[in-house]
Amino acid sequence: MYLSFLLLSYIGYGQSEYSLSGTILDQNNTTVEAGDVILYDENSNLVKYTFIKNGKFVFEKLKANKYTLSIVVLGYLEKSEVILLDSDKNITIELKENTVILDEVTVKTIKNNITMVNGNLKISIENSALESLPSTIDILSKLPGIQISPNQESISVVGKGTSLIYIDNQKVDIDQLKSLSVENIKDIELINNPSAKYEAEGRNLILITRKQTAVDGYNIKLSEIISFKRRFNNYLGVHSNYKNNALELRGNFNYNQLGPWEGADSKLNVLDQDIKSQYQVRATGPRPQFITGGGLFYQLNKNDYISGQVNLRAQTDKFPIKTNTLLQNQSIEDHIITEGQNDEKRNFLSSNINFNKKITHTSNLFFGLQYSNYVRHLKSHIFNNVNDAGFKLSQNRNQRYEIGVFASKIDMDKNFGEHTKLEIGGSLSNANALALSNFEFINPVDKKVSKYDYRESIYASYIQLLGNLNKIEYSTGVRSETNIIKGGFRNTNELLVNRKQTRLFPKIKINIPIDSTKSITLNYGTIINRPNYLNASSISTFINPFVEFSRNVNLKSTTIEEISTTLQYKKYTCNISYYTENNPVFYNVAYNNTENRVISSPQNFEKESGYRIRFTNTATYRFWNTTNSLTLVHNSIKNSTAVTKQSKPYLYYYSNNEFKLAAKTTLGLNFWGFTQRNQGVFERNALFILNASFSKTYFENLQIAVNFNDIFRNMTYKDKYTSNNIAVQDTFYVDGNEISFSIKYSFGKIKKLSFKNKDVDDNLNRIR
Repeated sequence: MYLSFLLLSYIGYGQSEYSLSGTILDQNNTTVEAGDVILYDENSNLVKYTFIKNGKFVFEKLKANKYTLSIVVLGYLEKSEVILLDSDKNITIELKENTVILDEVTVKTIKNNITMVNGNLKISIENSALESLPSTIDILSKLPGIQISPNQESISVVGKGTSLIYIDNQKVDIDQLKSLSVENIKDIELINNPSAKYEAEGRNLILITRKQTAVDGYNIKLSEIISFKRRFNNYLGVHSNYKNNALELRGNFNYNQLGPWEGADSKLNVLDQDIKSQYQVRATGPRPQFITGGGLFYQLNKNDYISGQVNLRAQTDKFPIKTNTLLQNQSIEDHIITEGQNDEKRNFLSSNINFNKKITHTSNLFFGLQYSNYVRHLKSHIFNNVNDAGFKLSQNRNQRYEIGVFASKIDMDKNFGEHTKLEIGGSLSNANALALSNFEFINPVDKKVSKYDYRESIYASYIQLLGNLNKIEYSTGVRSETNIIKGGFRNTNELLVNRKQTRLFPKIKINIPIDSTKSITLNYGTIINRPNYLNASSISTFINPFVEFSRNVNLKSTTIEEISTTLQYKKYTCNISYYTENNPVFYNVAYNNTENRVISSPQNFEKESGYRIRFTNTATYRFWNTTNSLTLVHNSIKNSTAVTKQSKPYLYYYSNNEFKLAAKTTLGLNFWGFTQRNQGVFERNALFILNASFSKTYFENLQIAVNFNDIFRNMTYKDKYTSNNIAVQDTFYVDGNEISFSIKYSFGKIKKLSFKNKDVDDNLNRIR
């Protein structure tokens, strides 16, 4: 396949027609986003016309000749150049600002901050209502299709599953994402089908690009956010950058005093044992949180650099878990109040070193090393009050989980002319984890101690070819990953888990432009979703004497195959995709007859399959910007232990609206929701969520904003299913109803930043 593409590309080079492309920059070496490019022949006749897109333009199928190129951009002097075209050429043109002095000028304009390219959405954060939100997580929660888990520990896209997250082409985990200041974000792009260069878990990608300023000096940004949910929350942040010639330093510090609240209700009916349970569980407590990080970048020359970065997140939780339970065992009925006094510490550290070297004018080399460490230590004292007999100590638990991951990566790319690029690379990751559990039971007196060791290695390589044939753009590649897992308890001689698998993950993308306003994109790919390291451990959480949540050391990876097509017409996009999943992971329940307990844990189900049809459009009318999305989803989840009902299609809808009331004054209104969802095994409720915001900027660098989230307090998730002869009705309450006030101020200015650094560990998002 690769040789065929290369052969076709070289055939194209042999023709007598050439291409002329270029990059348009201003005097600060910043790309010019929009403008007109006109091409004339020697007799001043118009030959072709195009427009600047993200600072670039291209003319194709031009005969050898002498041409005059004219660049017209609002706010800049018109620039003309004579080009002798006898081969494919790529040029760079610098424009000068038009400095005509006027007595008075009034400019009124409005631009939608959300655009679409080949079915992918790009959201500009600068000068939008999104800029006033308290955190990056809040921004993502307002974007079309993105779903934040109730505990804010994972991010997914409707119909596409868990997302990869990149900042400036650097892979990050959610801890690093939370430490990114909103003020530093320029735009966010939602990419439906990442190429084979990205790790095999890449079914969808969230790409965040940071701002770059262009004035000498330094920059410090301060932010203070007060948030009122069910409890009070406070966020304080300091972010700084410093540049001196080739050396750049950056640092950030955040102190968050959080007041988390979690709640859930559940009804269990063990059908073949005539046992029924109803319980309400609530957890609250203070959570002081420190997030800090620093980075160093040194430009060796124009193309080569070395950089390093360290990120640390530490938090302490002191949270009681209170559960009110009604337990009916045949004719016996008990009322149980359970209180768990919990003291937990979490620490996450990640550090990396990058080296980039331009080997030749057409090839580049990247090499990186990374080490990450995560520690979670939970101490619990559990008391039960049965039928108002008074609280009695039931058990003490001491659980500690620690994992260290070392990773390295190497990437090489080479350009073949103007139309073809070859990328190859490899990576390795080694993880070592220990889960320690020490349980002391009071009545009867007993003690259980377990130590579970987990080791995992991933060896990966990829090859990818990108280019264009005439106007058709293509990307084709394959990724190979060998996964070795060994896990077992120290008091046994045999391994509980011992797996070694090698898989290939091909990916193909073809983009066919019909004209300047219409295009068709075709995608095919296979990916894998591996369980989080913590989920593949022996850690558990006590709820009440009848129910316990446990991790699952036997979890397998989920493999997914997907095919999709996207049609884009002007500002309208239609995407259709079909997928199948083997071994998808969902929470399941099982009754332990010996211990008379129900264990809830993540389990591999047999299969999930479905399709997604999504329509998206953007529009602007006077002072109103709007982006709307409607998605029809049909997915069926199957498992032999569960009762499978008929699955039905459901709708996801989204609308984001911004009203420019005055200069730098924005009113935002955002809503999204689901209709009733019947997904085979699971029945899930409908949702409607409404958010609003208002922001005003003073003196260029002082922003004051107020945000209202989940105004009607509707963010409640309900699941209903029957599995292993247990009928389950779960309700999860999300602490989403919020009013927040923020004030953000920046001072000092800095020369345009060149800072580059990327995470090496492709599995960093699994550490949590």
